[in-house]
Amino acid sequence: MMNFRLPLERTRLSRWAWPWGFWFAHISSPVAQLGRWTAMRTTLLTILFACVAATQSFAKVAAISFDELVQRSDIIVVAKVESVSRPLIGKRYAKAKVTEVWKGTAIERVEFPASPSWTCDVSQAKKGETVLLFLIKGDESRSYAIAHSGRGRMPLRTVDGKTYSTFWPDVRLPKDTPTIDGPEPKWDFIHSVDAERLRDLVKKALQKSEQTK
Repeated sequence: MMNFRLPLERTRLSRWAWPWGFWFAHISSPVAQLGRWTAMRTTLLTILFACVAATQSFAKVAAISFDELVQRSDIIVVAKVESVSRPLIGKRYAKAKVTEVWKGTAIERVEFPASPSWTCDVSQAKKGETVLLFLIKGDESRSYAIAHSGRGRMPLRTVDGKTYSTFWPDVRLPKDTPTIDGPEPKWDFIHSVDAERLRDLVKKALQKSEQTK
């Protein structure tokens, strides 16, 4: 009887191949191993990118004390927004005329990004609004950036003849600081504080900073 044998590479069929005629081979050749490694590497990279994206989507801005916000800011000013650019692509920038300087050297105008740079960034600006701005030097020489991912923007409003500044809960004021509800009832976590009280807190924070130097 003739001893007829197929080549070894053709006989290494997967045990799962037989029930499905189209699944022919689990071939241990260099070409097959290269293909498996390429597929595995692609899968691992896909998982890695997915994890990074998930981490960023669940990221959160850490709380910051008011004193620390003051110390981190390069300038603190009250300004009126004169314009906000609206490009089809890229960042929006706001230009504002400075009316008061609470920290830093005198300056007539400031420019800053008015659009978020990541998920939890709330940087924005509205033409015509008057705001208290805590600004840091931006990556671009022409502008500043709103401190603490936009939390350094505190719009001003008048309530019963007093000027109030609206702030996010991520900015922690001293516990004994009186506040009122924010301008929009649906956002009950946002409050406003007397702007004069806030200015006094800025002065105290700067004094503490000088004492520790």
